[in-house]
Amino acid sequence: MRFNDIINNLIELGNTSNNIHAIIIVGSQARKERQADEYSDLDIVLVVDNSDYFILSDEWVKRIGTYYVSFTDDTIGGGKERRVLFDSALDVDFIFLPKHSIKNAFEDDIVKEILKRGYRVLTDKIGLEQFLPQNNNITKIYSVLSKQEFQNLTNDFWYHAVWTAKKVMRGEIWTAKHCLDIYMKSKLLNIIECHARVVNGFDYDTWHNGRFIEEWAENWVIEKLHSCFSHYDKEDIKSALLSTMDLFRLLAVEVAEKCQYDYPVIADKYTTDWIITTLYL
Repeated sequence: MRFNDIINNLIELGNTSNNIHAIIIVGSQARKERQADEYSDLDIVLVVDNSDYFILSDEWVKRIGTYYVSFTDDTIGGGKERRVLFDSALDVDFIFLPKHSIKNAFEDDIVKEILKRGYRVLTDKIGLEQFLPQNNNITKIYSVLSKQEFQNLTNDFWYHAVWTAKKVMRGEIWTAKHCLDIYMKSKLLNIIECHARVVNGFDYDTWHNGRFIEEWAENWVIEKLHSCFSHYDKEDIKSALLSTMDLFRLLAVEVAEKCQYDYPVIADKYTTDWIITTLYL
């Protein structure tokens, strides 16, 4: 109900614009599970001829509603998005997909993942049924990391653990924290997802990008995450680095055992010993 005026104005815009071929609501406003709450935004996919117009022009935004903030970014399916904050702090993400590449865009794995959770077509001038899944409740069978992917992930993680420690010791606090709490945490999330699927079955829903991790990850994992993120402080980064390493190791070892992979014990031991010696001795 909060977005009704925006949606109605958007439909009117779509009906009168030759540059808009389809409009689709995705995300929480279209899902049957994890439905929108008072803090949810509105995610809109527009299939258009000329993305540049929507990225650069303000005229079409003004036709939808009064707004106060707007910026652009890269997004799913190789497209562009414009994020707009309208009156009453209503935030809307407009994703623009070029009509000429719509088939390839809708075959993107992330796009498929979003669409399979639910969508609502507002405007369709091109016959979207040929691109969209006909059953929003399709169960996705998730995969776990392959042996090669597992080896690459674990070695990537341990390499950057040493890299982070070096940045700490050089006093590059921003760079060290960035690597620890962004790059290394992305690798930690990969192994948390894999662990959850190994433990609960390949059809276990781990969402994407850490969404709802507090509910699908093991309770003990969430508890250990408390000490894995650092303040902007040298000693705190050192402590959080070791906690992140400990959690990654626990998860990766169990994944290796259940999948019958070889865990890189030598890489782990060498890097851990080097880091502890460098940081504390």
